[in-house]
Amino acid sequence: MRTFFSILLIALFSSVAAAGDGMWLPSQLPAIADRLEAAGLETDPARFADLTGHPMGAIVSLGGCSASFVSPEGLVATNHHCAYGSIQFNSTEDNNLLENGFLAASTGDELPASPGARIYVTLAVEDVTEKIMAAIPADADGTTRYAAIEDAEKRLIAACEETPGHRCKVASFHGGETYRLYDQLEIRDVRLVYAPPSSVGKYGGDIDNWMWPRHTGDFAFYRAWVGPDGQPADRAEDNVPFQPKHWLEIGTDGVDKGDYVMVVGFPGRTNRYRLASEVEEAINWTYPQRVERRAKSLEIIANETEGRPDAALAYAATSSYLNNSLKNAQGMVAGFARSDSVARKKALEAELAEWIDADPDRHMQWATALSDLESILEAKRAHRERDQELASLRWNQLIAAANTAYRLAREREKPDVERKMGYQERDLRRIKARIMRSARSFDAMVDMALLQHTLESYAALPAKDRFAAIDSWFGLDGETDSSEAIASTLHRMYMATDLTDVKARLALLEADRAALEASDDPFVEFAVATYDTTIELEAEEDDLDGRLLEARPRFMEALLAFQKSRGVEIYPDANSTLRVTFGNVQGYQ
Repeated sequence: MRTFFSILLIALFSSVAAAGDGMWLPSQLPAIADRLEAAGLETDPARFADLTGHPMGAIVSLGGCSASFVSPEGLVATNHHCAYGSIQFNSTEDNNLLENGFLAASTGDELPASPGARIYVTLAVEDVTEKIMAAIPADADGTTRYAAIEDAEKRLIAACEETPGHRCKVASFHGGETYRLYDQLEIRDVRLVYAPPSSVGKYGGDIDNWMWPRHTGDFAFYRAWVGPDGQPADRAEDNVPFQPKHWLEIGTDGVDKGDYVMVVGFPGRTNRYRLASEVEEAINWTYPQRVERRAKSLEIIANETEGRPDAALAYAATSSYLNNSLKNAQGMVAGFARSDSVARKKALEAELAEWIDADPDRHMQWATALSDLESILEAKRAHRERDQELASLRWNQLIAAANTAYRLAREREKPDVERKMGYQERDLRRIKARIMRSARSFDAMVDMALLQHTLESYAALPAKDRFAAIDSWFGLDGETDSSEAIASTLHRMYMATDLTDVKARLALLEADRAALEASDDPFVEFAVATYDTTIELEAEEDDLDGRLLEARPRFMEALLAFQKSRGVEIYPDANSTLRVTFGNVQGYQ
C-alpha cells in the first residue's frame, strides 16, 4: 500500500476516505500511534503535534474556515464556499464574479477580500486550565463562576496580545474540563487571487451537498499580504506577500485505493458527548425548527428579490449559507429517523452510572454528575422558544447595528478589562468590518420582510415568554391584529431611519451614550428602550451557563475516566481549533 500524506481541506475527501473515527487534537496523535501505523502512517505521529513545525505550521484558519499555505509567497488554498463572501463582495450586476469566476493575472490585479477577512497563523498553544480554575472562588454560584472565567480569559488574552499583530483566544474542551490559550498571527491584508465560476465551485448545488460524493471544484485561492517589515498591516500599496515558514506542496499524482490520508482543519462545532435528553431535543425540536425557519427565510428572500438582480446578488452569500444549513438539518432529521442514537446514549449513561456506583470513591465524586447536568439543561429548555425568537430578532442588520452601538457606548463607560467580551477595544475592528461587509449584503425590502416574519413568530409566543418593552414598541396589545401592528411599525421605522446607509451605521459606533439616548432614529430608540431587557436576559443566561461550566466538566470528567478504564481514547468535541482525522481511500456505492 502506497503511503500518501497531504493536508487536505475536509470537504475534498469527506466522501472518498474511510476515516478513523474522530476529530483528534494533534497532541493526542502519539497516544493513538498504533492505530495510525495500522492505517499506513510511516512517520512519527509526534511530528504532527507541533503546530508551528512542518507540516502543521502550514495550516491556517480564516476565522470560520480551514486553509493552508501552498507557496513561499503567501498563497493560500481554501474552499470555494469559504471565499464565497469575498467573491460576492467584489461582484456587480455587470461583472458577476460568482457566475464568471476570477483570476488575477498578476499580484497587482488581486482583489481585496471582504472587509474583516483574516488569515490566522498559529504561533503557540498553552494549557491554561490551572490559571482559569484558580480564578473561580470556592462555592461560586453560576453568575460568579461565569464572570470569573470570563475575567480570567480576558486577562490571559490581554497579556497574549501585548505583541502587536497577534490575536489570541482561550478555547475550552470537554465543556470546560480543559482550557488552552491560542496565540495567532492575525494577517489583515487578504486578497482574492482565484475563484472558479459557481458552475465549477458549486457544481451539483445544494442537491449534492451533504448527501452525495461531490465532484465539485470547491476551491479558491487567497494571498496573505503584510507590511514591508513582514508584520501584519492594513491594506496598503507598499505591502508585500507574506512569507510563511511552512507551506504545502500540491500533489499531482492523485490517490489510489488503500492510500493513507490525513485530513487537517478547523471544524466548527460538534456535540458528540451530549446526553440522551439533548439528542432527543435535537431530533424532536432543534433540527425540525431549523428546517422550517431556514426554508421560510429562503422563501422570503426569493420572493423579495424576484426581478431585482442587485438584491439577489446582495443576498447570494446569505442564501448560500441558509441553503447549506437547511440541507444539513434535513439530512440530520432523516439520519436520526434511521438511527438508534438515543437508545445508545441511554445505554452508555446506564453503564456509566453502574460504573460510578460500583466504587465508593467514584460514587462520592460523581454520583450526582448526570442528574445535576440534567437539571440545568431542563432549566435552559424552559425558554428555548423565547430564546430562539430573540436571537432571530438580534440577527436583523439594523437592530444589530443599533444594539451594538448602544451597548458599546455603555461598555465604554468601564475600564477596558471590565467590559463584556465582544465590546472591548480589541473588538472594534471586527465590529466595523462586519458593518462594512453588510454594505454589499443589505436590501431594505428584504431586511424588513425577514424582520416582519421574525416579529410575527415572536408575537405568537405565550405571554410569559414575551417582554413588555418589545410588545409596547410594536403595539402587541392583544387587541390589535399583531401582523398589522408589526407591519405598520416597521414601515414607520424603515421610512424614518438613516441606518439603511452603511456610513450611518459606522458613524453610530462613534456616538456616546448621551447622543444615542437623544437620537430620534427609531432603531436606536428601540435599542435604548429594550436595553434593560437585554441585560436582564443576559444575566439569566450567564447564570445558567456558569452552572453548566461546573456541571458539564464534572460529567465529562466521569465519562473520560470511565472510557479510560475501558481502554478507550476520547477526542474533544470540535470547537474551531485544529483537528486531525485519518483513513484510507476507498470506493463507494
